[in-house]
Amino acid sequence: MSATLSHCGLPVGIQRSRFIGLIRPALKARGLKTSAIRYLAEAFDKWTRDQDYEPGRICGFWHQVSGIAEELTCTERTVHSIERDLVDAAFVERHPKANGRRDGLRDGEGEKILRKVFGINLAPIIEQAVELLAEAEAIRLHKDAIESCRSEIREINRQIRHLNCPDVLGEAQSILPEGRTAVVKDLAALERIRDALAALAKAFETDPRSEKSSDSREDFNVPIVQTKQPKFLYRPDEVAERVTAHQAMSLASPPFRECLEMYGDYSWRGVINAAYEIARSIGIDDRTWAAACDPRALGPQRAALCIILINRNMNLPRQSKHFPQNPGACLCGMTKKAKNGTLNLLRLMQAACKQQGALGR
Repeated sequence: MSATLSHCGLPVGIQRSRFIGLIRPALKARGLKTSAIRYLAEAFDKWTRDQDYEPGRICGFWHQVSGIAEELTCTERTVHSIERDLVDAAFVERHPKANGRRDGLRDGEGEKILRKVFGINLAPIIEQAVELLAEAEAIRLHKDAIESCRSEIREINRQIRHLNCPDVLGEAQSILPEGRTAVVKDLAALERIRDALAALAKAFETDPRSEKSSDSREDFNVPIVQTKQPKFLYRPDEVAERVTAHQAMSLASPPFRECLEMYGDYSWRGVINAAYEIARSIGIDDRTWAAACDPRALGPQRAALCIILINRNMNLPRQSKHFPQNPGACLCGMTKKAKNGTLNLLRLMQAACKQQGALGR
C-alpha cells in the first residue's frame, strides 16, 4: 500500500536537491515532460525532508493540489496531468484518502519520521536511482562523443579550406553538404564523415598536385567561385568603420554561426567564407555572389553583411513583407542599389538589431 511504501535510499553521495538535475537526461529520454521534471525537482528539494531519504523510510508529501499549482504557477488541471504522467511512468505512487484529501503522519522527536503519507510517495523513483543515474551518465557520454566528433570534423574542414584547392573542396562538400554537422545526430554517421574527410585531407597532402597550391596568394580572403574567367578569390574591402566582424555576427542566424565555427576564423575573412557557404545553401548562385563581391558594387565584406541580413530574414514568417522569397533576387537588388549609391547598409543593420542593441546609432 503506497501510504506506507518505503524505499532503499538514495545512493551514497547523492544529495536530494541535486538528484533530479543529475538524472534529467534520463527522464527526458524516457519521455517525461519538462513540467513533470520541474515538479519532481520541487518535490525533492522543497516538499520533503533529508531524513525521508534514509534507507527503509517513507518519502513523500501531501501538499494539496491547489498549493502545488500556486507554487508551480500553473492550473490544478495541469498538476493532475503531471501526477498522472508520473504514476504512468512508475516514478511515483499517488494515494489520497477516500475523500480525495491529502494528509500525512509524522512522529518521533521533532516529528522527523514519516509514518504514513496520503498523497504522493516518491519511493518508486528513489528505487530506480542507480539505474537512472547510469542512464543519464551514458547519455552525457554519448553527447560528449558526438560533440567531440563534430569538433574533429570542423578542424579537418578548416585544414581542407586552407589547402585552397577547388577539387578537394568539392569532394569535401559531397561528403558533408554545406559543411554543417548539426543536422547529423547519429554518432556512427558522424564518425563516417570524419574518417572520410580525414582520408581526403591525407590523400591531398601526398598528392603531387598539392604542391601547386604553394604559389597561390595568401592575402585572398573570399571562397573560390565559378566564373567564365579562371577561378579566383576576392580581396576584402572596407565596410563602415562602425561595423566590426563581431557586430556583424551578432545579427547572424544559428546556421551561419555554426558555419563560421567550421572555419574557426572570427575575423572578416571567416565571415566572408561563411557568407559564401550560406549563400550557396539558400540558392544564391556563384555569378550573383561574384557580382556582389565586385569592388565596384558591394565588395566582399558588405556582400557578406547582405547575406547575413537575407539569411536572418528567412526566419521571419513567410507572409512577412521582409521575408526573402527569392534570396538571389534580394542580393541582386542590393548590389544594384550599391552601384547607384542608394544602399544604406548600416541603416539596415541598425534596424535589424535594434532589439538586441548590437550596433549603436
